[in-house]
Amino acid sequence: MAWVAGDQLQGGKYTIEKELGRGRFGITYLVKNRNSDRLVIKTLNDNLLQSLSQPERARLETMFWQEAVNLTRCQHQHIVQFRTPFKEGDYPCLVMEYVDGVSLADLRPPKLSEPDALCYIQQIGEALIVVHKNGLIHRDVHPGNILLRNREGLSEAVLIDFGLALDFDHILTTSRTKEVSDGFTPPELYAKGTITHVYSDIYSLAATLYKLLTGKTPVDAINRKLNGEHLVSPKDLNPQISDRTNRAILTGMKLDFQQRPQSMREWLDSLRLTEETPQPNPINWTLVIAAIAAFGGLLGGIGAMAGWIPIFKPSPSSSPPSLSPSPSTSKTP
Repeated sequence: MAWVAGDQLQGGKYTIEKELGRGRFGITYLVKNRNSDRLVIKTLNDNLLQSLSQPERARLETMFWQEAVNLTRCQHQHIVQFRTPFKEGDYPCLVMEYVDGVSLADLRPPKLSEPDALCYIQQIGEALIVVHKNGLIHRDVHPGNILLRNREGLSEAVLIDFGLALDFDHILTTSRTKEVSDGFTPPELYAKGTITHVYSDIYSLAATLYKLLTGKTPVDAINRKLNGEHLVSPKDLNPQISDRTNRAILTGMKLDFQQRPQSMREWLDSLRLTEETPQPNPINWTLVIAAIAAFGGLLGGIGAMAGWIPIFKPSPSSSPPSLSPSPSTSKTP
């Protein structure tokens, strides 16, 4: 049965605060641990479990458990952090970090500048590379599953809510139509028996970039494929988009997965988003000035000149570029 506020799991290790949401497969709860840290616990929807035969239920639980364990290996700054899963009674549970931030779907205004949008897309693209290296596919990338959190005064994107049980849908139905995200799901995820691959996440991330730059959700893939609906070029909606970015979006959203880039790195390279490199620690100019002053004292006569020796700080143009957009472009009112 579903848990309610005040219920305790794992002998009091976690206390339910409230239900955050539920879908066909899963229910997500906000909880507190014994240290009053807020976390998120996701488990399988009890209504679905009760409707399944015992073999179906066992198979679904096994798939959920296997992927939950695999997700704990996906450690990256832009992936929500996962902790060791556990089982509470008959329900497998996945514990993850609670990100208290707005999603990219809730940005106001809904359209970002190209540099800011590409910043977030690079962060999520790098996160997905880690996911793919661990043999997993997210399967549900869209603006609502990307949250913004504040880290040291900068806004950064965090990927959440992996589609843990989507493959199980093929066992019960002929399609995934109840679990797709209109405008962001590639056509192959609608079909029965399709094996997901990296190119599926590329389509969804390209569609996410489309939305961030135009403020418009792209036309649904299944309508494009079956009804011949035209995908409007993002540059037609926002002429300020560069030709390079426009081409990368359209290539990433090809209906034929064989015409898309076959790796996330290849697609990021087409946007000229090279692999992220660690940023240098900020220079402590107070220590630098103190060191110079001390050195001047040792040299005696030079110390007398300290009053007119300029201390040079790097100009703003020489500072390393920030990987995160400025707060003014990423915060909501």
